[in-house]
Amino acid sequence: MIYYIPTYISRSLGRAQVILWLCLALLLQVATALPAAAQTNCPDGLVHYLGFDETASGTYEDYASDATATCSTCPSPEAGLFSGAQAFKGRSPGVTISALEQFEWGPNSSFTIELWMKSSGSSSDNQVFIGRDAKDSNMMWWLGMNTDGFAQFDLYDRSRTGFSTVGEGVKINDNKWHHIVVVRDGRLRLNKLYVDGYKVAGFQYDYPDNFESGSPVNIGFLDLNNGYGYNGLLDELMVYNRDLTETEVRARYNNGSGSYCGPQAVKPVIMSEAVTYGVVNQKYTYDVQAVGNPAPVYALEAAPAGMTINASTGEISWIPSAAGSFPVRVTASNNAGADQQEFTISVKQGVGEKTGMLHHWMLHELRGPVYKDYYTPSHASGTDSSLPKAVKGVVSGGQEFDGQDDGLDVEESQNFNWAADENFSIELWMRSTGSTSGNRVLIGRDAKDSEAHWWLGLDSEGRAIFTLLDLEWTGPRPESGSGPKLNDGKWHQMVAVRNGGSGLTEVYVDGERVGSNSFRYPYGFSSSSPVNIGYLNDGNGYHYGGILDEVKLFGRVLSAEEVKQRYEEVYDALTELVRFEGEYMNGAVQLSWETLVEAGLSHFEVERAPDMETFEKLGDVAAAGNSNTQLAYTFADVAPLPEIGYYRLKIVNEDGKYTYSNIVAVENKGLKTTYFKVYPNPINVGEVTASLHGLPAGEEVQFTVADLRGRILLQQQLQVDDLGQTQVKVPVTTDYRAGLYMLTVISSKRVVSRKLVVKR
Repeated sequence: MIYYIPTYISRSLGRAQVILWLCLALLLQVATALPAAAQTNCPDGLVHYLGFDETASGTYEDYASDATATCSTCPSPEAGLFSGAQAFKGRSPGVTISALEQFEWGPNSSFTIELWMKSSGSSSDNQVFIGRDAKDSNMMWWLGMNTDGFAQFDLYDRSRTGFSTVGEGVKINDNKWHHIVVVRDGRLRLNKLYVDGYKVAGFQYDYPDNFESGSPVNIGFLDLNNGYGYNGLLDELMVYNRDLTETEVRARYNNGSGSYCGPQAVKPVIMSEAVTYGVVNQKYTYDVQAVGNPAPVYALEAAPAGMTINASTGEISWIPSAAGSFPVRVTASNNAGADQQEFTISVKQGVGEKTGMLHHWMLHELRGPVYKDYYTPSHASGTDSSLPKAVKGVVSGGQEFDGQDDGLDVEESQNFNWAADENFSIELWMRSTGSTSGNRVLIGRDAKDSEAHWWLGLDSEGRAIFTLLDLEWTGPRPESGSGPKLNDGKWHQMVAVRNGGSGLTEVYVDGERVGSNSFRYPYGFSSSSPVNIGYLNDGNGYHYGGILDEVKLFGRVLSAEEVKQRYEEVYDALTELVRFEGEYMNGAVQLSWETLVEAGLSHFEVERAPDMETFEKLGDVAAAGNSNTQLAYTFADVAPLPEIGYYRLKIVNEDGKYTYSNIVAVENKGLKTTYFKVYPNPINVGEVTASLHGLPAGEEVQFTVADLRGRILLQQQLQVDDLGQTQVKVPVTTDYRAGLYMLTVISSKRVVSRKLVVKR
């Protein structure tokens, strides 16, 4: 730009004044070239920003440039997640952008498109949020939602080279706000699709041609065929001339609260789901997340005694002192308005652990497919073909994994989404004589939505090893484990401790530190992928062969002294039973057990529960104390539970240390279980057999097949034979989409379900 000073001004000004005049003129030119609402706190590289805050249809302001978007068939203004939004009605043509410079991508260009959307229902056609169909070449691209309700991104260059990518796994047509981001990393030739901060699809592709065209960019439709009109709300459409990093995408979503950089005052909306469970004497936390500009202030309007909230961050903290139900009401407010959330926390009794416990999978279940976490609803589960075998554990029962295909998944595992500087400790007990050819994973996670990767297990020599890599694959990579070999058939405690503040990571075996390293991670470890127990969902699975028990996660650092004490408390109390059995006879449950060796043993406390959790003491049986011979004991429950009772022994030493036996289940026909096998599983197309044993003899039961939305696909009545058995064939046709289905049998005594996996 060349500036000309009027002659009458140049004659009356000195040189310094002329320079000052030029500077002022330049500033004025820059100011008038930028839109009035241009933002300075948005991420670098922002080239288009449609806030869709307009209250009248027709023209839509771009907060990042002087471009505008216009419409012929206009959406209607509605309240949005960030001030206003626009409601598209599935019609075309919708909104168009004629300023094309920032969409003229080369084959190796980097760019990012980000938006928020809210939609419900499905359509017989794909629905386009934003896209471009060239009329002067074969180029076409679009970001939107497919007919199954998944996010989809198509990118084809001028030669029509390219393909579609679908973000399967997270449906976005559930009438909730979702954050959608597509990233093209031209340097690495990577395309990545994100939903709510997590990558749901990605691929590497080299395009031979570019994406230039004279055709406009479409919003809410695609100028092709019938228009592929979008039916739903759009808000905060942003385009960048670079690829946002994994960390930036997570920050832009910010656990649902968003990272707003627009000019509008935004009324708070609480986006997070409340944590509705707690345990006595364990710290309860819930990080309330809300959109809002200015940043919301958080307050507790109703809460139990002792509960507090951080007014700036929204984090609620509380240590419950008693079991029960506790109502809570929290508000998020700013000068634009307020939002409120009400919920009830159900608190149950603790099991004697110090504060800081987040998860405890006792693994004492007699059968799967669900293995409960005592502290949260984050239960582990598996399919029939992958379930471990119930055996005696180090404390009560344990699970034996076959080292080939057994493994469990924890789907809801947010407590493992550690920040880079977070403290945590993982503790478990294992016993194995299995092969360690190749690494064997006891617990871990290989993220499918980032590069995060961690696991605790055994190396190829049977030694303890802990690998911890953040979401950008950053971290030390140990060549091998250290300490003693652990596949010696004995019980061993393994603990991994991370001190985020100091950067120290430690590994302990049987109370002794066997390895450590110091490293400060630049990124965190969050992922939407399940945490795996007994294997790792990567490569060949790295399946563990042996027994696992007492898997625990702490949200704090266990000190060396604590680790040692925890090992000794369990190991010193070990008294292995030869057997522990129960049988219903003559109106009572007769329990019997045997010990092979006793050393300083005081007594047995017989406990019973209706649900494998709420055990209560029934009575005491004195032990011999010290013995090298096999001894037998008995106990009679003369008033058993009417349906089924779960029994265990608390085995108490003279020094007060104790452990538990395995659990037995006894009902009126003796020790029995319901056996429910589904095979083949997984399946593509064909016939599945559901075989059941242990049902009420001669009874008619109801059998159903349902998808995860609860839609019934098959329902029929089955007759149980005199032996308590029945079998049914389920035809799996191409009408079954890929995914999980629940097979359920309802009898007069119980409801039993199994998962069926359909692959395509």
